[in-house]
Amino acid sequence: MVEMMFLQYKEKTGQFDYIEIENRRPKYLLGEYGWETIALTYEDRANLFCNVMESKLHRREARKLPPYTAEHIKKEWKQFCYIYNFIVTQIEISPGEKEYISKHFNANEALARLCNGHFSDIKEEQELPNAWEYNPRDFNDSNF
Repeated sequence: MVEMMFLQYKEKTGQFDYIEIENRRPKYLLGEYGWETIALTYEDRANLFCNVMESKLHRREARKLPPYTAEHIKKEWKQFCYIYNFIVTQIEISPGEKEYISKHFNANEALARLCNGHFSDIKEEQELPNAWEYNPRDFNDSNF
């Protein structure tokens, strides 16, 4: 069962937090201790968004830039929602295409290549290049 929850972000530290819902109410008070509520959403959608944003946040940190503002995270969230919802409503995927993607797509490796710090050990162990270092004339390299 897909769980609904509140996604929160702390601008000062560039961290995300999930607040579970129990009996149709948040388990904890929202917006306390510097946390900004970003969205009421499904946990799997929030996980995907956070993995993408944490990659961006780690790159900012490496360049010694401050974390994104909560306003910026909300803009990123809405852009993510557009892409996610557009794909869900528009794409027709055949069993063959799904099999092809499943064969070639490795989420952990992709996040490592996107410089998500939580997956830096994979990037180092496998000596993976950054995601933006790819051959644009090669289908697999361009799309995975």
